[in-house]
Amino acid sequence: MNHPAHSRPLAKRPFARAGLVAAVAAGALLAACGGGHDDDDDDDAASALQQTPATCAALNGRTVAASSIGEPTTGAVVTSATYVFAVPDTLNAAGTAVTQGLPDYCRLLVDIKPVDPNAPLIKSQVNLPTNWNGKKLQFGGGGYNGTLVTGTGALVGAGPDMPLPLTRGYMTAGTDSGHQTAAGVEAFAFALNAEALANFGYASYKKTHDVAVQLGEAYYGKKPTKSYYGGSSEGGREGMVMAQRYPNDFDAIISNDPVMNWSGLQTFGNQAGGANQQGAAWLGTKINLVHQTVLGACDALDGIADGVISNYRGCKGPADAALAAIVCPGGGDTGSSCLSTAQLQAVNALHAGYTFSFPLANGMTSYAGWGYGGEALPGNWSSWTTGSAAPTFTAAPNPAGISNIFAFGNGYVRYFIAQNPNFNPLTYNPAQFQARVQAVSQIMDATNPDLGPYFRRGGKLILKEDMADYAQSPYTGLNYYDAVVAKLGASTVTPSFKAYVAPGLSHSSAGIAAGTANAPSYGIPGRIDWLAVLENWSEKGVAPADQLTVTLNQAVPPYLATASKPLCAYPKYPRFTGTSTATANLASSYTCVNS
Repeated sequence: MNHPAHSRPLAKRPFARAGLVAAVAAGALLAACGGGHDDDDDDDAASALQQTPATCAALNGRTVAASSIGEPTTGAVVTSATYVFAVPDTLNAAGTAVTQGLPDYCRLLVDIKPVDPNAPLIKSQVNLPTNWNGKKLQFGGGGYNGTLVTGTGALVGAGPDMPLPLTRGYMTAGTDSGHQTAAGVEAFAFALNAEALANFGYASYKKTHDVAVQLGEAYYGKKPTKSYYGGSSEGGREGMVMAQRYPNDFDAIISNDPVMNWSGLQTFGNQAGGANQQGAAWLGTKINLVHQTVLGACDALDGIADGVISNYRGCKGPADAALAAIVCPGGGDTGSSCLSTAQLQAVNALHAGYTFSFPLANGMTSYAGWGYGGEALPGNWSSWTTGSAAPTFTAAPNPAGISNIFAFGNGYVRYFIAQNPNFNPLTYNPAQFQARVQAVSQIMDATNPDLGPYFRRGGKLILKEDMADYAQSPYTGLNYYDAVVAKLGASTVTPSFKAYVAPGLSHSSAGIAAGTANAPSYGIPGRIDWLAVLENWSEKGVAPADQLTVTLNQAVPPYLATASKPLCAYPKYPRFTGTSTATANLASSYTCVNS
């Protein structure tokens, strides 16, 4: 017997998840709706297939032929098929957080086999809910991948008050992108194998999609009527890859903070996070100084001095001037209240980005630099930009304490480009490896502005950039949006592609909690139900508005919103128009305006 998670009590403290029963019921109806996929199977035939522990177990050992997979493989096999019974939402012992429950579902672990016998397997997971809504959602990964994305969690930006996709009835899928992390092996080492590199770049996500559709059809008797993709960072890049390379596979995509100009980012990270911050130029002791200087120059440009720089397009001039004004007398490092000349140069390089002497894929020649604001938020510059130690390198593996952008960037330099783990990345010059850089760029970079094929078949795309992101430049995505408009025209782009900006939020953030250092006392809102937005647009033709709302919510039922703010469509920003700073935590106190 099926036991939907929403029908069972919350362990420790029962409550009802608002709207969940209606959402699941509505999802069941959607299974009969038309979509962008083959749906020739008769609904009566589909209903004749029973979703039970026995029919789930019968999929163990099931194979998918290579001819059914759109990128080269030697086929796929289900290595495990387990019927998982529903569990309820559970409140922790302290009463401070909820672990979201799941419905009955069939969990499939899949090996997608390589063509090259020396290449690693692609590990994927496909989850088939007993109460299927007729749709599929694929989850993106993160970093250099290498860890299986299970597809059982929340979509980017969602909060615990929002039912998980699997609970809503979605069949879900995820992958490790075709390599597996291992102790004592650097995360980048897989790139020495050409097929593993192609899988990471694009092919594993296509292969996982095709295999998931085949297995879903075997279980339900029909293919999904809608297929969505969602991810952030590397997962956001994957979403962009799907729209650009495989326009017929996905009906709607949410791409958050995508590392889409991947070659540019890693080169910039190696240079600006590495070579430019060696020795006395290291900025690790000056993060708060930079943060406070930028805040003083730009915080009030949005109508309120609240610790968040919302007018991101108006900040560069005032911030650059303010930073130049705090150079130490004589140019040396004379204390914590000023920047040495070398440190100012390092800051300016971070804001300037990187320019290549030759074109990358799709004619790209540069990578956009960092924005301004939020530098001293926990885990921002201290993790991504400076690390806890100045950049050094003698031999593999990476030394402890270096910044994430230097670690990620020099891993790319050593394994993807030089193909030598002990190559010194601090001496790297892309021009000396031009052919290899360009070849890797063709594999990795999701910068093709011609989304015409995706739009023509009805695809919808949402891009969200967090403006205090220091893992990648938010201007890369915004510049890409401009490039798509320039390529296809606003009349073509506007009905199918929306870009949003979230001032103050750091990389892949779903909100910054109240009481966080260097943030407003009430925090910075960031939660939103992107899956509902995709559904409304793709299934009902209701385009997302130019002004959405993000929230911060209590962590336990009834999940009351403690703060909200507009999420403005690019190029607008939320300007404070309230009459009292006491209402600064309310979206109604802001209006989306142009700089």
